[in-house]
Amino acid sequence: MNVHSEEKATDVAKRRQILEAALGLFSDQGFHGTSMSKLAKASGLPVGTIYRHFAGKEELIHALYADLKRDRMAAMIEGYDATAPLRARFDQLWGNTFDYCLTHPAEFKFAEQYAYSPFLRDGANAIQASIPKEVAAFFADGYSSGTFKSQPPQILNALISGLLNALVTRALANVITLTPSTRSALMDACWDAITN
Repeated sequence: MNVHSEEKATDVAKRRQILEAALGLFSDQGFHGTSMSKLAKASGLPVGTIYRHFAGKEELIHALYADLKRDRMAAMIEGYDATAPLRARFDQLWGNTFDYCLTHPAEFKFAEQYAYSPFLRDGANAIQASIPKEVAAFFADGYSSGTFKSQPPQILNALISGLLNALVTRALANVITLTPSTRSALMDACWDAITN
């Protein structure tokens, strides 16, 4: 490995270190409660190093959201079979997303903060538009078969994700107990919300 490759690997590792510390702080203390000095302390890196990787806290928040969204989308389509019946595909997408959120509570909490903050409106149009081709094809198939309600995909997605996120929030807070039958009923409710 040459010196340039070693420097690049070190930069990647430091960026990851910053993002991991930011995730913990943002999830626990919120965007406004997290200062760059707190982030430096949590990451074990000087503030100057953080600014070398990110122009400021806003850029860091957007970068973290983009990384987490990629991870969540990859988890969503894991094991996805584009040739399966539409309902089976829905169950796979919904189940993968639900399980990912339950097993990644810090990432889920951060994404929820982001979704209800001005950051989503201010700079994430490109991030929001980047859905996997499998999901786009799923919606296209649902519309063309007449299975889905004649609402834009953003509305149908909001019906699904709003309910899913509310359920994850309650499950993580131990307000609801998830059994296999409860999970199945919740999935059915989301399916019923978007279908004719």
